[in-house]
Amino acid sequence: MQELTGQQLFKALHFAKSQDEQTGRAILEHFQISQPAFAQTLFSVFPSSMIDLDQAMAYLFMDLCFDVIAVYEHAFGKVPDQQIVGNAWFEDKARQYDPERKGQANAKASADELEPEHQQGLVNFLHAAIDQQPCDSVAAVRLAKTMIFTTVQLFDALYDACLDSQNQSIH
Repeated sequence: MQELTGQQLFKALHFAKSQDEQTGRAILEHFQISQPAFAQTLFSVFPSSMIDLDQAMAYLFMDLCFDVIAVYEHAFGKVPDQQIVGNAWFEDKARQYDPERKGQANAKASADELEPEHQQGLVNFLHAAIDQQPCDSVAAVRLAKTMIFTTVQLFDALYDACLDSQNQSIH
């Protein structure tokens, strides 16, 4: 996946932040229809693991997920349809984060030890937004940063899978 340059990232973030409620809902609805399992993970599974630590942080996480969706749609096109790309990309990425399947001795390996980070500028922006959120729970902040990092990596994997699918259909 192509790393967004400073100017590309700025334009994509501006796009994400400037959406009115109606357009924002349309973006979310398209995402939920195109990627129902991924949407369920981002807007239900991930936040539910944080809600007991800090409810406001869980809500911020969901807001930041919208920003990620809008940034990727602006920079790379509409979210690929699950029926076109399948679920293998999601399973492959999950396997990368599963130390037991990788046979690693250290079960607490961090995500950034497993592979190089992608979209570092976007991740840094999102981490800064998390840092600005008043929160007494260090665990909630750490979890939000881990989940938003994972979200960006999953979006890279999704769009890579779409490119792979398109390239295979050409050949």
